[in-house]
Amino acid sequence: MASGIADNNLEVNIRKAEVFDIPQIIDFTRNTFSWGDYLPNVINEWVRAGTAYVAVVRNEVVGVINIELLPTGVAWLEGLRVKPSHRRIGVGTALTKFVMDHARQAGAKYAMLMIAEWNEASHNLAHKLGFKPVLRVHAGIAKESYTIRETNPERMREAMRQALDITGGYLCTGNGHWICTRATIDYAHSLIKEVYVGDKGVGFDIGFSVGSPTTPVKMEVLSTDYGDFDKYYGVYIVYELRL
Repeated sequence: MASGIADNNLEVNIRKAEVFDIPQIIDFTRNTFSWGDYLPNVINEWVRAGTAYVAVVRNEVVGVINIELLPTGVAWLEGLRVKPSHRRIGVGTALTKFVMDHARQAGAKYAMLMIAEWNEASHNLAHKLGFKPVLRVHAGIAKESYTIRETNPERMREAMRQALDITGGYLCTGNGHWICTRATIDYAHSLIKEVYVGDKGVGFDIGFSVGSPTTPVKMEVLSTDYGDFDKYYGVYIVYELRL
């Protein structure tokens, strides 16, 4: 557990989230955005995995964040939420700094996170902490598009190499759990089982497309270019900080 002082001199304690914290977390996250929030659907999984942390003030849970340590040396930060009554007093900053310190101690070399383009407050926090934007992606449910399934192992590997060249060495997963990371070709090859070649992009079965969304079936996709979406979520900025 770590303790800190927020901007209004409230003492904030940060610790791993426990099962008994879940009702409080769900209560202040269910209506984070106009459409709701995905966090109540995943917090049970995060708590069971031991990857979620909470900020506590006088026995009240007022913030939450999740961190996943990836085999690429990247710590993926996600789901930062602060209770409306405790926003703008440093709770989000304290949570983020705490998990970054944890990541350093665990051997991570970089911290990465993703923020919706419209979320000015989160962008301001990322910049304040020293994060730099490294990738811009479009997100949504992509429509089925005409593709050629690439099955030749050498051509699949070459498609991955070219994709990483275009993204600057970053790879994302958009099918289910959104994660972006620095990646080698070997790491990409360990995740990707199918490659889809289209007219305006190359897609991968992990829900990531370089170019326009390219997929033989309707699915959730992150893509580097805008394209044909059945349901479009918007633009997201991926940030990185060297630890």
